[in-house]
Amino acid sequence: MYFTNINLGQYIPTNSWIHKLDPRAKLFSLLIVISCIFPAENFIQIFLWLGVLAVVVKISKISWKILLKSSKPVFFLIAFTFVFNIIAGYFEDNFSLAIYRAFFTSARLFVLMLFAVILPLTTAPLELADGLDSLLRPLSKIGFPSHECSMMIGMALRFIPLLMQETDKIIRAQLSRGARLDQGNLFQRTKAFLPVLIPLFVIIFRRAEEIAIAMEARGYDGGEGRTRRKPLVWNFNDTLIILIAGLTTGILFV
Repeated sequence: MYFTNINLGQYIPTNSWIHKLDPRAKLFSLLIVISCIFPAENFIQIFLWLGVLAVVVKISKISWKILLKSSKPVFFLIAFTFVFNIIAGYFEDNFSLAIYRAFFTSARLFVLMLFAVILPLTTAPLELADGLDSLLRPLSKIGFPSHECSMMIGMALRFIPLLMQETDKIIRAQLSRGARLDQGNLFQRTKAFLPVLIPLFVIIFRRAEEIAIAMEARGYDGGEGRTRRKPLVWNFNDTLIILIAGLTTGILFV
């Protein structure tokens, strides 16, 4: 029940080869991998991608326990996808095909989710925001707020663990007052969580206001003319990881 055990989006620093890569290379490699997992058509391809994932986890020096624990909030989406396919297939003539499709769709989403979770685990939020800003910067010529979008994503990733801690404190406080958050049917549990959601939203808006005041006091006015304390440097390893990702996806796709 407690949210302190969930480290979604929390950076895990290790001295691995993947941690030292440029965030732009990791973002681009992830885009290549995801674009090739989506058209997968059978479980053989899914198992092959799981093998690739195992290699990536081994190189990143992040345990499977941390990876799966970081993916807990997304398991509900996978379960919903599975149940939705089962319900939709119930009204079809070939129900066995619907069950196969439900398992396959859930497995594909599970692999996609694990690949996506590795990115924030191996990349600091500030580096991820800088890399995203650099990739989206060409769109700023047509009026797209690339720096603002990357800044919001970086701040969201940075404050997810903090909001998890605040949620855990509120739940503990409600339980100490005799609240029954884990009893009753789905409607009763949802209703019981209202005393948790209201103070949580108050804390979120208060944090947002404090951040806005702090950024305004420091003269933040967007990305125009803004420099970086640690400029991004593209190395040979960054080119190598993109070539490896492209070659791997090409082999598995064929």
